[in-house]
Amino acid sequence: MKIVSKIKLNNTEYTFEIDERDEIESFFKAITFTNPRLKCDICSNFDREKFKFDANKDKEGNFYIKVVCRSCGASSGLGKFKDNRGYFWKKYEQYIPKNTGQSTPSAQPKDKYGNMGGDWTSNL
Repeated sequence: MKIVSKIKLNNTEYTFEIDERDEIESFFKAITFTNPRLKCDICSNFDREKFKFDANKDKEGNFYIKVVCRSCGASSGLGKFKDNRGYFWKKYEQYIPKNTGQSTPSAQPKDKYGNMGGDWTSNL
């Protein structure tokens, strides 16, 4: 069964096309991918315009998909159950570097778009 589902975050509209043999599997993926957590557990932001999707890939080839709160820099990652029974959105967490002499993300200034420190572009 093919399902087309859309979500708009921060003036960007994403369209997901899910095509699985099992209708329930298609529906499950469409719901999960287009319904990320849109209330930050760190700063309580719930303004849809202040969230964005982001992704990166590590050295081993693993992909990490997340939604980033542009108000505080916290992110909610897309998790996958170990037994491959599906996906889920994790609780928002804010990255704080270990004692490297760098300032914490909350101490970094925001740019004119509300982004906090660093380059939030995808590494894919």
